[in-house]
Amino acid sequence: MEEQRSTGKIRLVIMLGSALAVGFLLGYLSSAFVPLVKPTQSPAASAPTAPVPRLSLSEIDSALKAAHASLDAGDHQAAWEKYHQILMSDRSNAEALTHLGIILTQSNQPDEAIKLYDRALSVDPKYAHALFDKGQALKDKGDAKGATEAFQRFLTMVPQDSDDAKRVKGWIAELASSDKPQKEKHRDKQTTGGAAEE
Repeated sequence: MEEQRSTGKIRLVIMLGSALAVGFLLGYLSSAFVPLVKPTQSPAASAPTAPVPRLSLSEIDSALKAAHASLDAGDHQAAWEKYHQILMSDRSNAEALTHLGIILTQSNQPDEAIKLYDRALSVDPKYAHALFDKGQALKDKGDAKGATEAFQRFLTMVPQDSDDAKRVKGWIAELASSDKPQKEKHRDKQTTGGAAEE
């Protein structure tokens, strides 16, 4: 009888030990597929946790400076929150909209960034900064025609001898030369009845 009890205890210890080992193993394996710590969200996807206080018109200028400083320092989250705070007070602030677009561009969300640049330009069609950044986003996406149009509009708003104008002229030349082989290939395809190789 004593022997049966000790055999039963041994079996119980073995079963519990096996269950624990299997549990640890499953936990370890599942942690490889399910992160234990939530990944940080992009600034665009995260919502503020506390209500954003509205700024007076006199506070917007200093808030823009603080947001720009955060963006320059690489703190996209702080910059995003500050620009958002500005837009809560002034929904038509082209500068804040444009800089939110910059954050989205840097976060590899060019389509969303372009929407913000367009929104900034609908508020202020002569806001050259938005055209400059929109052109860059379109250029990075491979939209040579759209980028060239944005850059050409930009050039009508800035001094032609400025560094930005010189840089944009260079980009327009690059876009034109990179677009030329595609146009020639398309023209060859039309003249040969579609027999040109892709």
